[in-house]
Amino acid sequence: MQWSDVQFSPTAKTLRQFAGLWLVFFGGIAAYQGLYRGHETAGMVLGAVALAGGLLGLIAPMAMKPIYVAWMVLAFPIGWTISLLILAIMYYGMFTPIGLVFKLIGRDPLERGRRPAVATYWAPKATPTDPRRYFKQF
Repeated sequence: MQWSDVQFSPTAKTLRQFAGLWLVFFGGIAAYQGLYRGHETAGMVLGAVALAGGLLGLIAPMAMKPIYVAWMVLAFPIGWTISLLILAIMYYGMFTPIGLVFKLIGRDPLERGRRPAVATYWAPKATPTDPRRYFKQF
């Protein structure tokens, strides 16, 4: 993910989608706050924010452009951090232990070990028997 991935001039369609999601997201939070948590004032305020932003964005999408750009600029570092965190967890949590186990049991799946007794490290490949098999791939 790069800064160039952030849309600084979004299309009207993108802004309408953002406004619709804004309406659903903040409307859901407003309903949760008002109905389940008993915070009627917070529910009403968030409901008003949801309606104002959502309807404004659906009617005049370019009015939501500053909010959309600010939201994307704020979301970029979060996405970047989370993606790096997931990659680090995958590498150090999965690939490194597998490599260590292979090293401990002496497995070399790429056959990189030195074999001084052989003249070449060439691995013979079996030639295909019938060229018609290319027409029956599956």
